[in-house]
Amino acid sequence: MTLRRFCTYAFCLALTAYVPSVAQDDVNSVVLQPRVLTPAEFLTSKSVGDNGRIALPGQISTRSSAEQDSAYAQALALKIPSSTRFATSLMESSIALRFRAELQRQPSIWEQINNTMNIPPEILEPSPQERAQYQLTIANAMYVPGVLLFPMGTGNAMVNLGDIARIFGFGEDVSPIIRYVVDETIEVEIVVYSTQAMVIKTVFSGIQAPGTYTITWDGREQNGKTATAGEYIAEVRLGGERLMRKRITWKGR
Repeated sequence: MTLRRFCTYAFCLALTAYVPSVAQDDVNSVVLQPRVLTPAEFLTSKSVGDNGRIALPGQISTRSSAEQDSAYAQALALKIPSSTRFATSLMESSIALRFRAELQRQPSIWEQINNTMNIPPEILEPSPQERAQYQLTIANAMYVPGVLLFPMGTGNAMVNLGDIARIFGFGEDVSPIIRYVVDETIEVEIVVYSTQAMVIKTVFSGIQAPGTYTITWDGREQNGKTATAGEYIAEVRLGGERLMRKRITWKGR
């Protein structure tokens, strides 16, 4: 065998062993392309399942109900221009988008302040425990040593703050006793008024010398009738320059 024939025989053996392996690698490495869809198939096919293809936006993959089909057929039967339909749909979509954006909008700083300051009245209403504590605090404030007060003792007597003030000498005197001082000889007039500024009685009217005077209103009106129980004002007029008033609580007789 010549050298040329030997080289030709070796090349054929090598080529025969290499071709099947190349064919096998090509079969395993080739990526199959999906079938090209027609426009009708592309629009009507499902958005998931066809080799992962994503359909057009707004595509519906589920069947509609009979009511929806009837409403759609009735809408198509109306003689409405397409531009009007588009404008109406656009307006509805705009309203829906604005409403959705309003729901998702974060409140402004002023709205947050308003929500914080707008406290419901139910929150500020005192609880039964706070009401009881308030009554107990009032009772403790009016406690007098040696006097049984409710709820600290068995008694139910309550001392008025005005009585306590008068005991210590700094309370308001609301008795019908009127005291005043005259510095010089002057004309004096004492008139009792009601809280409605109505003249009840002129207790005194005349000229008095300097000194300290005390006059007691007898609780009667100008016509001699007994005045009703209530609040009155005694006004002492010293000439045309000085004026003194006193509150009188008349409890009747």
